[in-house]
Amino acid sequence: MPIPREQHTSDVLAFLRHKFPGRDWALSLPSHGTGHESYFAKSGMGEYFIKLGVAPERYRILASLRVTPRMVAAGALVDGTSLVIQDKISGHLPTGQDFQNRLDQFAGIIHAVHHHEALKGILPQTPSDLFRLTGLDAFTQLEQRWSRFKHLVPSSAVFVEKSLSQIKTQIDQMQGGGLVASHNDPCNGNWLVATDGTVYLLDYESMSRDDPALDLGALLWWYYPPQLRGDFLSLAGYARDANIRHRMRIRMAMHCLNIILPREHSFDGFDASGFEDSLADFRAVLEGEENPQGYAN
Repeated sequence: MPIPREQHTSDVLAFLRHKFPGRDWALSLPSHGTGHESYFAKSGMGEYFIKLGVAPERYRILASLRVTPRMVAAGALVDGTSLVIQDKISGHLPTGQDFQNRLDQFAGIIHAVHHHEALKGILPQTPSDLFRLTGLDAFTQLEQRWSRFKHLVPSSAVFVEKSLSQIKTQIDQMQGGGLVASHNDPCNGNWLVATDGTVYLLDYESMSRDDPALDLGALLWWYYPPQLRGDFLSLAGYARDANIRHRMRIRMAMHCLNIILPREHSFDGFDASGFEDSLADFRAVLEGEENPQGYAN
């Protein structure tokens, strides 16, 4: 049976009552999301967002940069599960127009995250700083995840296997190095535009030392038409050259496959019947096409 999303409700309430004595608390579940267990919490003093199974020090650093909401408290439940408590921010997920009209804010946040040495310093070490070797390591992890599900989608497996073989060859052509503190999943569901216009980046559980092309490729291909990409890269601290374009395309193709495979320790499911349709972005990136959904919405 699947693990219930509210499995730690009583323990979270106990933590809140101990941490903030004298307050009455009410918990509710977010209306969407398939990642780590999380709650909204409300008391007479305000409303908060609580996330379990996270790395608090990442949130502490990023909150100090004001790129993620203020961290009110952090700790662990009786079973050792970590949690962070942040201010609940009123706002909305960004639209395509938000990404484009607020390009300087989104690019500025990526610059702040990628180039923060203390943040990079707390992330797990990597064997190499080279883009090629890091790409091959990410490829191996992707292959391992894919191997657990490919038997469920035999009609798509031949295409995916052939594509992965081509991707591995192209990773071997990557040049240079210089890993950053990469978010690794900068989709619009992990951003928030507050009602006062502040932009926040959320959810740092997938963060690692990685090629900046992973974050950059995802953001530019999904949300920015070609004529805006040079401005974004410049503000984020990168040159727009053939090397980074090659790396962005390959890492984006890998990302498109990665995000439709269930994550470990999450509430993700695998939709075999809809898998072929889910490959639309994967196919488009590999063929050098633009985002098939366009950039207007």
